[in-house]
Amino acid sequence: MKKIIGLIFACVLASCGTIGIGNNHETNIYNNSDSVINVKADSGVYKIEPKSSMIVTSKNNVEIISKDKSCASTFVKKIPNSLAITLDWFPGFFALCIPAVIDLYANNLDKMPKSYSYSCIEK
Repeated sequence: MKKIIGLIFACVLASCGTIGIGNNHETNIYNNSDSVINVKADSGVYKIEPKSSMIVTSKNNVEIISKDKSCASTFVKKIPNSLAITLDWFPGFFALCIPAVIDLYANNLDKMPKSYSYSCIEK
């Protein structure tokens, strides 16, 4: 019985991304250009006025498109969630890598950056 409780505890402890470490899917996007930008995310399409910011929620990459045709569009890309990955594999190895599979399935092995500043870069 102690082995089963230990295995359950290891699974819960090691799936850190799903429990909360990997739950960072919000990015504060600041428009540092002189024109309006459109932001396409999982949660919808947002319009951000010049010199203002907005918090955008997305589990996938976010596309930024400027209304100014001379400015290039760009993507805000996900970054690896190193703490969740480390905790998934180090204690998770003893739980048969189940925590890593849980976090992979829940899309919590990576995260969005906390903030991003868009500036117009002419094409």
